[in-house]
Amino acid sequence: MSEKNKELCHKCDLCCKYVAIGIDKPKSKTDYQNIIWQLWHENVNIFVDHDNDWYVEFETPCLALDKKTSLCAVYENRPKICRDYKQVDCVRYNNDPAEKIYFKTPASFEKYLKKKNIDYKFVYNQ
Repeated sequence: MSEKNKELCHKCDLCCKYVAIGIDKPKSKTDYQNIIWQLWHENVNIFVDHDNDWYVEFETPCLALDKKTSLCAVYENRPKICRDYKQVDCVRYNNDPAEKIYFKTPASFEKYLKKKNIDYKFVYNQ
C-alpha cells in the first residue's frame, strides 16, 4: 500500500464493511413488498444515491480486512472494484452523506411510501 493511501485509510475501513448492489427503482406493489422483505433481514439496507440510483446494501466485512490494522491484507492483489475506488470519494472525507435516502427498517421505507402516497399493500381475499 502506498504511503499516501495508508495515510488516507489510517484507522478507516468503512469501504470494506459492506457490499452494495444496484437494483431497479421500485415501481410496483411487488417491488415495494420485496424491499420491505429485504429490510426485514439483519444487516440489509436499501439506499438511493445522489444520482437517484437504488441499491441494496449488505453490512458484512470483507474477509481480506486485517482486523488488527484495519488495512487490506491483499492490497497488491485486490479486485478491480477496490482498485477503482478513490479514497477522496470516501464518506470520511466528504461533508455530504453518500446516500440521498437511506432505509434501515421496513418502517422507514413504509413511512417513505406513505409520504409519497404510494399504495404498497396487497389485499388478500380470505
